[in-house]
Amino acid sequence: MLTRVDVALGPRAYPVLVGSHCLEQIGTTLRANGLTHTNAFVLTNPVVAPLYFPKLEHSLTEVGFQRVVRHEIPATEEGKNWEQFSATCAALLEHFPDAGTAPLVILLGGGVVGDLGGFAAAVYRRGVPFVQVPTTLLAAVDSSVGGKVAVNFGGVKNIMGAFSQPRLVLCDLATLNTLSPREIRSGTAEIIKYGAVCCGDLFEELEAGALEKLLELEPQTLVSVVSRCVQLKASVVERDEFDKLGIRNVLNFGHTIGHALELSAHYELTHGEAISVGMVAATRIARHLGLCDASFQSRLEALLNRAQLPLAYHGHPELFEPMLKALQLDKKFRNGKNLFVLPKTPGNWEQVEDIPWPLVHETIRELISVK
Repeated sequence: MLTRVDVALGPRAYPVLVGSHCLEQIGTTLRANGLTHTNAFVLTNPVVAPLYFPKLEHSLTEVGFQRVVRHEIPATEEGKNWEQFSATCAALLEHFPDAGTAPLVILLGGGVVGDLGGFAAAVYRRGVPFVQVPTTLLAAVDSSVGGKVAVNFGGVKNIMGAFSQPRLVLCDLATLNTLSPREIRSGTAEIIKYGAVCCGDLFEELEAGALEKLLELEPQTLVSVVSRCVQLKASVVERDEFDKLGIRNVLNFGHTIGHALELSAHYELTHGEAISVGMVAATRIARHLGLCDASFQSRLEALLNRAQLPLAYHGHPELFEPMLKALQLDKKFRNGKNLFVLPKTPGNWEQVEDIPWPLVHETIRELISVK
């Protein structure tokens, strides 16, 4: 039984299907959703491929796929670079050189595979259809939905990219069983983000015990919470698909300082761990500006603690200057003015422009100083 969430974008609309042990039926699912291709280019990584590619390939051949090409990229964020992007495009051209053989691109993996592969699909022959099959909790609730595809370049995260919506997203939550506990915790950071600034009810559910059920991969809770997060993101994307109106900024809570930390620490932190620190930073700034009270900060930090996510990255003062440099390249900043997404109460937020830099500097120093 699949839970369906539709991303209503007119001619670019697509379903997100959430269930368990559904990868084995991906071929039938693709056909049921109008994808009639007979060639597939599957982008994955060396960790995921041996676990799930054989099931996917078998399901595709059962419904008439004649060629299924597998291409792998590194599983880590460092692999989301221009060289791997170029190699992926080269593989597409090598295996499918003719317009008549253009494949359905299937992205089997986490956020790195989804981001890089979606970008490659967006530009190969000015765009070929692709399907997201996320195999991490973080990708399932966040990066696989919304159409932002990109690679890191020149020391800047996600600076080269495009908006390109998938034709379908299939979340097989059974694939999460092979994740490390650290990766599961990392995924809960994005879920906590949704509760903190998008949905107070979700925040309270996490506080009431849903968080621990997620960490234990309890099936019913997983389906419910993942579907809820996808619906929350869909509602934002539907109102601001191309990130021009400021509505999508809510999805960047914790990401401004979090991305700078993730990049400057050379990915020693997972994405979710860096975003956890970033949410703490944004909340401290919000408290200083009087936008939220001490109880919200305590509740958020308590949830992050329960998820065993970091509240700081102490002992790394040398990251201060690299983080400032990374912040200057944040896509939300305009004309030298910063722009932060700040929480108010669970489910409510405000974007604030031109926060005094001394306050930003002080907050960063607190979180990376020697304690």
